[in-house]
Amino acid sequence: MRVGAVIDDLMFYSRIDAAASASGATLVRASSPSDLPADLDLVLVDWSARQPSWADAIHTASALARVILFGPHTDLVAHASARAAGLGPMWGRSKLVAELPALMAAPTVT
Repeated sequence: MRVGAVIDDLMFYSRIDAAASASGATLVRASSPSDLPADLDLVLVDWSARQPSWADAIHTASALARVILFGPHTDLVAHASARAAGLGPMWGRSKLVAELPALMAAPTVT
């Protein structure tokens, strides 16, 4: 499994990295969705750090890989922004952490 993570928070990134390492997944970190390679199976995006140009890049990525946006569950503006852009799902960070083992173990997209 090849996973891309768009995240600046290194402490939270370390949790994603640990889950990837435990499952044998390859993890690629980027500062923007447009910086990710095209051959990913899963893309995790910290939507709380979003930029205006990200929505188009995420729509493109979602045609090739599963995309999950995440951020603080209390950031209602981010949740509304994701819905307005036609993106999702948007998960709280705690849900993402709980689901990481299963996400990393999922079969790769072919």
